Amino acid sequence: MLQPTQGPAHLRTLLAKGGLVTAPGVYDGLSARITEEAGFSALYVSGGAIARSMGYPDMGLVTQTEMVKRLAEIRAVTSLPLIVDADTGYGNVLNIRWTP
Repeated sequence: MLQPTQGPAHLRTLLAKGGLVTAPGVYDGLSARITEEAGFSALYVSGGAIARSMGYPDMGLVTQTEMVKRLAEIRAVTSLPLIVDADTGYGNVLNIRWTP
C-alpha cells in the first residue's frame, strides 16, 4: 500500500508512462475501498458526487469544511492517488488560492 504522501508522485509516474489512467469517481470511504479493491490505480473525487451523497444538488452547497472532512475520510481508507474536484473554489478567484 502506498503512503498518502506518495500519491502525487505515484500519479505523475502513472501519467508519465503514457496511455490511459482510469480514475473512477468516488464520494466516500466505501466507494473508495470498493474501487481500490477492483484494482484501479487512481481515484477521482467529485464535488458533485459528494454533494449528491449528502442529499444536496450540485449547486455549491457543500462547504469547504465538509469537503475536507469527506476527503479525510476517503484518505483514511485508501492510499491511491486522488484527483480532487475542488467544487466551486469556495468563493471567488482570491478564495481559490486557499482551497486545500
